[in-house]
Amino acid sequence: MLHLIKRYLYLQHCYKHKSRIMKTIASIILFLLVAITTFGQNFTGTVLDQETKEAIPYAQIYFVDLKTGVETDNNGRFKIEYSNQKNIHIQISFLGYKTIEEIVSTDTIREQIFYLEQAHLGLEEVIVSAPSGRLQGENIVSVEHKKIADLQQSSPLTLVEAISNIPGVEQTTTGAGIGKPVIRGLSGNRIVTYAQGIRIENQQWGDEHGLGVGEVGIESVEVIKGPSSLLYGSDALGGVLYFVDERYASPNTIEGFAQTKFLSNTLGSMTNLGFKIHKDRLKFNLFGTYSSQADYQIPNFDRVFNTRFDEKNIKSSVGFHTKNWISNIRYSLLKNNFGIVEDAIFTSSTHRNFVLPFQSIDNHNLSFENIIFAGDSKLNLTLGYTNNYRKEFEDEADHHALGLKLNTFTYNLKWYSPRYKDRFDFVIGSQGMAQSNLNNGEEVLIPDANTTDFGIFGLANLKLNKLQLQAGIRTDYRGIDSKEMHIEHHHEEGEEEEEEKIIPALKKSYKGITFSGGAVYNMEKIKFRANISSGFRAPNTTELLSDGVHHGTNRYIKGEANLTNENATQIDFSFDYQDEHFSFSINPFYNTIRNYIFLSPTNTEIEDSPVFEYLQTNAFLYGGELGIHYHPHRIHWLHLESNLSSVFAEDRNGNSLPLIPQTKLSSTVSAEFSHKGKLRLKNVFVQHTYKFQQNRTGLFETATDDYNLINLGLNLEIPTKNNPIEIATGVRNILNSKYIDHLSRFKEMEVPNQGINFYIGLKVKLDRKLKGKGDNNE
Repeated sequence: MLHLIKRYLYLQHCYKHKSRIMKTIASIILFLLVAITTFGQNFTGTVLDQETKEAIPYAQIYFVDLKTGVETDNNGRFKIEYSNQKNIHIQISFLGYKTIEEIVSTDTIREQIFYLEQAHLGLEEVIVSAPSGRLQGENIVSVEHKKIADLQQSSPLTLVEAISNIPGVEQTTTGAGIGKPVIRGLSGNRIVTYAQGIRIENQQWGDEHGLGVGEVGIESVEVIKGPSSLLYGSDALGGVLYFVDERYASPNTIEGFAQTKFLSNTLGSMTNLGFKIHKDRLKFNLFGTYSSQADYQIPNFDRVFNTRFDEKNIKSSVGFHTKNWISNIRYSLLKNNFGIVEDAIFTSSTHRNFVLPFQSIDNHNLSFENIIFAGDSKLNLTLGYTNNYRKEFEDEADHHALGLKLNTFTYNLKWYSPRYKDRFDFVIGSQGMAQSNLNNGEEVLIPDANTTDFGIFGLANLKLNKLQLQAGIRTDYRGIDSKEMHIEHHHEEGEEEEEEKIIPALKKSYKGITFSGGAVYNMEKIKFRANISSGFRAPNTTELLSDGVHHGTNRYIKGEANLTNENATQIDFSFDYQDEHFSFSINPFYNTIRNYIFLSPTNTEIEDSPVFEYLQTNAFLYGGELGIHYHPHRIHWLHLESNLSSVFAEDRNGNSLPLIPQTKLSSTVSAEFSHKGKLRLKNVFVQHTYKFQQNRTGLFETATDDYNLINLGLNLEIPTKNNPIEIATGVRNILNSKYIDHLSRFKEMEVPNQGINFYIGLKVKLDRKLKGKGDNNE
């Protein structure tokens, strides 16, 4: 084991050999393409209505491990070639029915009938972020699963704005284009983000750049609220965002789409393209997007100067399976440019050219996922590489003043035991990271440093009829090694002396033990869930060693080298009731964080910038979410939904913590239609958001007034011989309300959020069947 750890640590010295790595990956792809020549067996299923026993045509059959699916034919039947796997994980769903998931043993079964129970409320999905792979309502940990398409119904400008529609999730904003997720009052390095199956590292401590994940090619997002260090290691103290990639095309099918959208407020355009092909055992996806936005408009129709931004994103994935091996290779390139706002300047200009100061951010993400079946057990190994290069341009457009290169290698290894007597199973795993931060600009915010993570965990599940129990434990190690840096400080014109600032060397290690345990009791219409979990977060190099002006935030930030681990313990309960037409849920929580690290203003200035320093205290966060969904029995086309989310945060002296979201009440009234004709109205919706006054403020923080927002929209379809053309149009902030959100970083400058915003979008989808080795549907 020691030898393996040493070999792993050696990876952090190998960044200069990227070309060699890419050649190796190319060789692996070639080998895998050659390997897809083996033959498998077929499993046949039939989907019926539980009450009438009639076939359900066009039901969605999703094969969880293969990340693809089919539809049932007119007789409710489907086929899948499974390549000699002993167990097939299947999810079956159809509008108007409850989703079911089942692991089918193909040793004894070649054909099976599945029965679906009628229901008129939302469909459940298999949860990917939790290793049990169960449906959303059956997980011990409360996980919110949302389709990205549903979150984008009212055309939010960014992916983070879209997920802030989830109860308990908010965003810290810097203008219209930059948002950082906030889960139950915690953000930054306390939130772990996964995309393409790997951990995304992109200097997430900074507030002045976005999430680093493009929305195209993402099917859904899963949000774990609260400490999740057991499964995701250090930094998962506040929660996890797990983005699930869009599934592959149906077997032996080509699929494609083109989508464009216009938004009036930023005079913005967003264009997405997608192409998928699934031929026998080879699967390939390719997506691209381009977005360009001018300075955003406030309610008096002035524009906030230099809030313009753009985005270019390419994503690709190739998947294959042979015998007992499933593999996926994914790559993405995300390029962003953002203007930097230093003062409240307003303009009527709609120019998009970037002017000083601005920042440029490139993100490369590469992942290699492998699933190996051995009897009734399963091994999952995912290797990842991320490269984040961030540059700030202040005085010259062709010479950056600040440059940060972050290279990260990760691995995630999990072994899933067989399920004993359909009651007990367990997962053991290990995760690790080797990371290098390198400066290549005149300014230095954080020093060059290497960070190493290593963790091992075990998690057990026990099912006793209606009661399910889960418990796990984990241990983590983090090492930080930074070198001494000498930085020349140039005074303003007219001053003679030059000073040399020294950032001292630092070599520290941090260890943590975390646990999680809980239960869910599942009756026919009621679910009770209780969970206690702990989290661990080691301080990062920013908090330990920062010493300089950060122009993106207009702050002089001072680190503290003697900071210790943050440790959190959260108690979480939930009660869910659902019948055919009504659902109700309540989810209170209480989270204690020992040695909570926070950035505190000192009420002093250095170099004309306010000075902030990192301090520690004990913190207490509590609150919860409440949701109602009503679908009237005699008015099946009508849906009424409402959600309330709130969080309170205090230190050990009872003082409020800063930057805690306002309490939010969100309500939606939607009507769904099934009209026929040349132009079909699919649905109409009205969304209302009320944010309460925030007067529980931290030191040097001001209160924020309450405000209302109303969005209105509708979706249309134009039938064609292939797939219908989809049209989405509506208005955001239809009353043109003037407001400043409590988490807006423009609040100190008294710059309002966006005013009224009209949008219209168009989407065209195409698909065509291919000839394969065998038909997948009869």
